[in-house]
Amino acid sequence: MAQLRSHRDEFESLRTRVLLISFSRSEGYGRKWLQETGAPFPLLLDPERRTYRAYGLRHSVARSWSPRTLWYYVRAAFAGRKLHGIRGDPNQLGGDFIVDSDGIVRLAYRSRESVDRPPVADLLGLLRSLNREETVR
Repeated sequence: MAQLRSHRDEFESLRTRVLLISFSRSEGYGRKWLQETGAPFPLLLDPERRTYRAYGLRHSVARSWSPRTLWYYVRAAFAGRKLHGIRGDPNQLGGDFIVDSDGIVRLAYRSRESVDRPPVADLLGLLRSLNREETVR
C-alpha cells in the first residue's frame, strides 16, 4: 500500500483510478484500515468474495505464511514499523489488476504469497504504454 500511496500523483496523471477491495463485512473495519495505512484510495467491500473468485485469487494457509512472508514481518518489526493485528482471514491472497476503460484486463497479477506484489514501476510503465496507445487512436 505504501508504494501505491507514494505514487498517487503519477497514477492520477495517467488517468488511473486505484480501487482497493476487501472481503471485510464491516465498514468500520474498512475505515479503520484506511486510517491505519493512510491509504488515499476508495475501499470497496466484497464480503462474499465475488471479486476474489472472479479474478481467480487464491486462499492458502501455506502461501500466506511462507518463509518470505514471515521474514517480511520480522524485518518490519525490527525496523520499528507499527504492525497491526490480524483481522479477518489472513489466508486470502490478493492481487493487482489493471482494467482499461473498455473493461479489458490488461494486467492480472495474482499474489503467490501475502507480501507478493508487482513493482509499482511495472504498473506505471504499463499504464504509460496504455495511455500512449489511447493517444494514438
